[in-house]
Amino acid sequence: MTGTSRRPTRAAWVAAACAAALLSGCSGTPDGPGAGARRDAPAVRGEQQINARPVGDLRDGGDLRVPVDALPTNYNPVQVNGARVVTWQLAEAILPSAFNEAPDGGHVLNKAFFTSAALTSASPQVITYTIADKAVWSNGRPLTWEDLRGQWQALSGRDTAYEGYSNVGYADIVSVQRGSSDKVAVVTLRRPFAEWQGLFRPLVPKELTAKASSFNRGWLEEPPITSGPFAVERIDRTGKTITLKRNASWWARRPPLDRVVLRVLDPAARADELANRGIDLYPVGADLDLFTRARTMPGVEIRQAPERLAGQLTFNGAEGAPLADEPLRRAVAQAVDPKAITDALVGRIVPGAAPVGHHILPPGDPGYRDNSATLPFDAAAAGRQLDRLGWKKHGAYRERAGKRLTLRLVGQATPVGRTVTALVTEQLRAVGIEARTRTVPLENFYDGYLLPGNFDLIAFEWTKSASPFAHDRPVFQKPEGDDFGSNFGRIHVPGIDELYDRGLAELDAGKRREIANRIDVLAWKHAHHLPLYAGSGAYAVRADLANYGARGLGSYGFESAGFVK
Repeated sequence: MTGTSRRPTRAAWVAAACAAALLSGCSGTPDGPGAGARRDAPAVRGEQQINARPVGDLRDGGDLRVPVDALPTNYNPVQVNGARVVTWQLAEAILPSAFNEAPDGGHVLNKAFFTSAALTSASPQVITYTIADKAVWSNGRPLTWEDLRGQWQALSGRDTAYEGYSNVGYADIVSVQRGSSDKVAVVTLRRPFAEWQGLFRPLVPKELTAKASSFNRGWLEEPPITSGPFAVERIDRTGKTITLKRNASWWARRPPLDRVVLRVLDPAARADELANRGIDLYPVGADLDLFTRARTMPGVEIRQAPERLAGQLTFNGAEGAPLADEPLRRAVAQAVDPKAITDALVGRIVPGAAPVGHHILPPGDPGYRDNSATLPFDAAAAGRQLDRLGWKKHGAYRERAGKRLTLRLVGQATPVGRTVTALVTEQLRAVGIEARTRTVPLENFYDGYLLPGNFDLIAFEWTKSASPFAHDRPVFQKPEGDDFGSNFGRIHVPGIDELYDRGLAELDAGKRREIANRIDVLAWKHAHHLPLYAGSGAYAVRADLANYGARGLGSYGFESAGFVK
């Protein structure tokens, strides 16, 4: 179907991850909003806390050491198994992009790679990209219009041998042609695509997209062709680190840092490592212990800004699963109290924090509306619904036809994961549902449980995007065999495809927001998944680190990070 994501035999989480995997960065200009802000004045939406400084005020050199959950399983960020947070984070340092995410939640042209990218025709929609003259790949070849054409052909969905993570937007492209020179690409679409600024973000070289075999497996071990402010120096699979060095051929402003080191580190070990100067920051997320410990560390400060991260509970509605029964699924959703979970996790980090009331738009977005009243927490109503469905109380739990109502609840083996699963277990027990809980290590969570659907309920955190329709379309796509996009619960909501088609084609921002709210109401009505809490946006950061920290809604932006002289 046009505008959906394709999925081969193995799924991947698409820009959805736990807070521990999401590492902060900076974007925008060094003297942008939030400059010099500290924990006693958290940034508001659209601002950052990154200790913003002019690059000239920073030391020349130094290593930025950033903890991550795991090394990439595929270094191609637009391949189905490579589309993970750590790979996209890495891509911002070593690959081109037409646009970056701006601190205000929109898009900003990446001028290091593109001097312009603009709509040059409305009917048909035509986008003309002009590539920077000096932009080159690490093999010495200039970036050209053929790189954009190659990525379109790989992600269009027309050749199913390419295991692309999503074809949203690319499926609507009719052609990518050479403009007035090799540095000009003219992209024509068959119908309007409102979120076109999310295309070619990131951009991979044409050598990678030339054949399906190279696209799918050519970057399993490393990215051999890159282009960015940094280049890969070493990947240590034993020590589980990726070391990036300054790109000697970089044509734009020279980055202050010598190196960026991405290091696999369990969340439970991060506070000790920061205190012992083994890393330079860590995300607090919803972990009160990480927050409390950081506040007592000499030379460390809390930087905080609202971001797009949100915890949620996914229901398995696949054929044969207990929660494929929508009335039962709705009752389970009403038995879970997002406010109690929000209070327990982030209430002491973000006083007054409210549960997330939207499946697509983050709190603070101009179109955000709390639609949770469509399916509110109501334990009594959940109990009545279970009674109507024939699940009657027998002692502490409910049974029907001699079978106990038991659900498999999976979470991550982190303090946050254990807290969420413990609370959900108690809330379900209160209405007579038994939850058999399992918390699993991060390295086994996705491949062992989330992707194969080895759960009835599973708790993890989504990261949203500046292109919400394109980003979340795979979350709601109709499952067809092993092709389920990022719809890990395999629940298809009637009417949602048509609304996504309209939203993706609607160029008026106000009308697009209204469509987003109609989609959200449908998601609540059918209990597609249950939003819980917003991430704290808090990071523990070494105080002398500048232009880095709580990135808010912006991109990572390693190119401006450094240490104060």
